[in-house]
Amino acid sequence: MTIAPLVQGQLNIVSTCEAITPDSRHFIATRELPTRARWYQHWPHIDCGERLHAKAAVDLCRSVISEPYPTQLVYDSLHPAARGATPLLQSLISQCPGFIEIWGVCSGQFDPQYAGSLASTLLQPGQRLLYLYDPLQRLSGDSAPQLATLHYLIFSAQA
Repeated sequence: MTIAPLVQGQLNIVSTCEAITPDSRHFIATRELPTRARWYQHWPHIDCGERLHAKAAVDLCRSVISEPYPTQLVYDSLHPAARGATPLLQSLISQCPGFIEIWGVCSGQFDPQYAGSLASTLLQPGQRLLYLYDPLQRLSGDSAPQLATLHYLIFSAQA
């Protein structure tokens, strides 16, 4: 089987935020809440309507799944996900329900070789894979808008 990269692109976004009072929903597996004076929840300025994803990222996912190929999604974010166990990945699943498999990973940085390795492991002949890397830091002690580049790759598998 041959894995071929079809498309590589990026989406540039700017975040907006609001001050929050952190609780156990924001900090998992810590004994104490961090004692920072202010915390801010960030989301893309032009968002999907749920303050979670960039509208352009959701539009990209919808465009990819509208193609006549069975397609998998690998969503790589700063927040580890176990097959849909985070609000970020759950939101993407609900807004773009046409993927045949969805994987949440947390690699720490955009790496096309890593994405290609995942595609080689996951794809079956005739399938496609959308790898979407989302580096936006959703929870921060800084209220300044974040500039983030979401990278994406689309792979195809042929027998």
